[in-house]
Amino acid sequence: MAVMKMTSVTIAGAIYDFERVVDKYVIGKDIHLENAVTALGSSNKKLVPFTEDSQYAQIVKSISEIFAYANFAPKDVESAYNDTPKEKILEYIKDINDKIEDNKTKIGKLDEKIEDNKHIMKQLETYSEMDVELNKLFDFEFIAMRLGRLPKGSYNTLKVYLEDMEAIFTPVSEDEMHIWGMYFMPAQLKEQTDAVFASLYFERLILPEGITGTPHAAVEKLKDENFKLAEEIKALQTQIRRTIQQHYYKLLDFYHMALKYADYSNIRRKSAHTNEFFFLVGWMTDKEADKLAKELEEDTTVLFISEKPEEIKAKPPTKLKNPALFRPFEFFVKMYGMPSYGEMDPTPVVAISYIILFGIMFGDVGQSFLFFIGGLILYLKKKTDLAAIVSMVGVSGTVFGFIYGSVFGNETLLSGIRLIEPMEKISFMLGGAVVIGVFVILMCMVINIVNAVKRKDWGRLMFNQNGVAGVVFYATLLIFAASSFLFGDAPVNKTVMISLLILTFVMMFLQEPLSKLVKKRKDWKPEGGMFFVESFFEMFDVLLSFVTNTISFLRVGAFAIIHVGMMMVVGVLAAKSGGAGNIITMIMGNIIVMGLEGLIVGIQVLRLEYYEMFSRYYDGSGYEFQSIEKNMKN
Repeated sequence: MAVMKMTSVTIAGAIYDFERVVDKYVIGKDIHLENAVTALGSSNKKLVPFTEDSQYAQIVKSISEIFAYANFAPKDVESAYNDTPKEKILEYIKDINDKIEDNKTKIGKLDEKIEDNKHIMKQLETYSEMDVELNKLFDFEFIAMRLGRLPKGSYNTLKVYLEDMEAIFTPVSEDEMHIWGMYFMPAQLKEQTDAVFASLYFERLILPEGITGTPHAAVEKLKDENFKLAEEIKALQTQIRRTIQQHYYKLLDFYHMALKYADYSNIRRKSAHTNEFFFLVGWMTDKEADKLAKELEEDTTVLFISEKPEEIKAKPPTKLKNPALFRPFEFFVKMYGMPSYGEMDPTPVVAISYIILFGIMFGDVGQSFLFFIGGLILYLKKKTDLAAIVSMVGVSGTVFGFIYGSVFGNETLLSGIRLIEPMEKISFMLGGAVVIGVFVILMCMVINIVNAVKRKDWGRLMFNQNGVAGVVFYATLLIFAASSFLFGDAPVNKTVMISLLILTFVMMFLQEPLSKLVKKRKDWKPEGGMFFVESFFEMFDVLLSFVTNTISFLRVGAFAIIHVGMMMVVGVLAAKSGGAGNIITMIMGNIIVMGLEGLIVGIQVLRLEYYEMFSRYYDGSGYEFQSIEKNMKN
């Protein structure tokens, strides 16, 4: 339950040995790579980044296309180490493509012919009822004939034109958009007539040579031709498949080798080199760095340097380590921002507080149990963090449902064992919510103190509104208010309490100069009156935040009461429905309450986490550890 300790690692070796070293010591390791040029100093002009190598990606693409053409799938196996140069592999692929290219071209032409025939068949089918041989229609000496289709919108216009034309249009069939037919005209007038029909968007059907007989016979002939063309394509594809099959295992070897090296492009982008050496810079956990150091002890050709972040004054990436129960809540933490290195991981706090607060606000045995089951099923299928969170808050809601004695809004089934009736004890619910808020706020301030100690930020530890001064001020204020409310006259010494309030107020007011003074900075004295004006308004905001943050937790008790109220409304509506309507209303009411209130409660608890809690102890200014091992798997 912490941010894992990191070690900075540098790997260097001869530039010609780059791929071997990466393959043996980097790939598969849990290492986060940084930009080596930036990390080692961009001022060194001899140190330059690697140029992008796209040839391996091109090899993967080319072999994939060859396999796909023959309906082969590359087997999911790892090939042995292959040192064939990229240029030789590309040349080998080109030779194979050259062998099959002629057949591929023939197949392409045959496919085009088949599609053309299908297009003609589709149009000829509209004339299937004509028992006239097509070749005879085109063999007239003094009369010309055209086949085709005309938009329905143009057909009425054509009727008007035909009155002044020496042409006849004969409809044959129609569909939703067109009228299919033929028109006849004197041969010497075909150019003028064609122009008129073209202006009305007439689409001619141009029949290829050799189409004879009736339209039905022509269609059958084209079907036979397409069958023969398809057989030719199958034969050519068989030849291609045999050619590829002869080279399959060698291509497969090249494919996996290129795929592996194509994945190295990200590593190359992060690396740097001189004319003779390459450099890799990154971060590993202490344990992983020690393991890698032992592996490299026997490899004298590789230089390995490990350093602690404190030694090089660098900011490492953040890698979280949490139990499986808390891990899904890292999703909420990362939404806000990764904890910086050395900062306390808030995930356990978020997990425990979110689960408990949601349960208090949504306590119902039936509805929450459905959340648990639904979230669990979704998590088992999709492995999503949000589904796991829904399942866990369902457990919490079920527990508090027993405490409230509520099952799908029914408070009579468990009336004998319930401990609290939210609607009957409104003051208790709201007061208890405020007490919870006070406890949570104090806990967050303590966590902030722990973070300050870890960072050795003594100014923040002592004078911050969430540090020692803030804790004392807030606790004193609460004790003073509570004792006055409960006992009238405070049983504690008022002078002591007022003195503590004034002292801690001044400490928070002078936080900036006092923090500088603790760090022994010479510029600790505030200059000008603007400091006091700014500090005044800052302190006004601090005091207001203590009040608003505490009162904000009233929503925890309020939503528990609202949930009971909403289910009472559903019960009243169901009672009025009667019979089958009663059951339907109860089911629909529960579904609406679960969806609407469940979403609202989830958002409200997250709001408490971010605004009332994170604002007091969490910076979230870190950046996430990106493992090479994880990226390669993805």
